[in-house]
Amino acid sequence: NQFPNENQNMAKTSLIQRLTAYKCEWCSKETSDLEVHHVRKLKDLKGKKWWERQMIARQRKTMVLCKRCHVDLHMGKLD
Repeated sequence: NQFPNENQNMAKTSLIQRLTAYKCEWCSKETSDLEVHHVRKLKDLKGKKWWERQMIARQRKTMVLCKRCHVDLHMGKLD
């Protein structure tokens, strides 16, 4: 028998709630066209950029972003 991983289920619930809020966590734009930025490990973040510090402070490996902010993040323009 396998027991459900409660921490994993809570993380999924939190992400679902954040996605269904329909709001970019960076620019606060309200939209249903959201994407999730994901890092493998929080310790991989250097904390040099504001968005990295936010993820570290919130202890989250994910950030819900509108398409524009997600593209800007990957282009190094989000800070």
